[in-house]
Amino acid sequence: MYNSPFQMLATDYDGTIATDGAITSETEQALLQAKNAGFLLALVTGREFDDLLNACPQIKMFDLVVAENGAVLHFPVSGHIEILSSPDADNFIRQMIHRNIPFSRGRVIASVQSRYEEQVCSLIDKLELPLHIIRNKDVAMILPLGVDKAKGLEKGLHRFKITNHQVIGIGDAENDLALLQFAGFRVAVANADDVVKNVADWVTDKASGEGVAEFIRKYLVK
Repeated sequence: MYNSPFQMLATDYDGTIATDGAITSETEQALLQAKNAGFLLALVTGREFDDLLNACPQIKMFDLVVAENGAVLHFPVSGHIEILSSPDADNFIRQMIHRNIPFSRGRVIASVQSRYEEQVCSLIDKLELPLHIIRNKDVAMILPLGVDKAKGLEKGLHRFKITNHQVIGIGDAENDLALLQFAGFRVAVANADDVVKNVADWVTDKASGEGVAEFIRKYLVK
């Protein structure tokens, strides 16, 4: 992809650039090579924003961060944070506590283990709330309707005056489908779910961060 029409590399975190929750030095160096070659870097993740800041010390290498599966935008250079949707209803959270459903909560997103998904769906229907569930492996993420990785990234792209057709998307899990389908070119790492590989234009030979480094060094930098 030398002399490429693409201007941004937008990648998921866990299972994609991160292995066991961390970016290896090899992957970090590859990402920096892409950045030095002129590509904007976007991190597009389902992680809760504050948890991501603790987990990813390399956050400032990214030009754009889309956290909480599209609900929170962060521009590391300026430090600006933008919440794109209202948090889930307090009554919904109270009802989950009342039903002894263990959950994790970010600035907007709430997450439960997949075994509680049916109970949560029933609760959403009962309370008639404008929420939906996006699956991420063994986690069910609860978000306002209309919020996903593609919508969050689309908001961020306006700052850089580029379109989705100029974005390379990389992911591994079901919640990355919106990102990949939005991107102009789609990459799945070797450890990706089959449903992700099925929509990809290219699948790496290596897993997670090694796969991302493989793609960058083979197609994005000389």
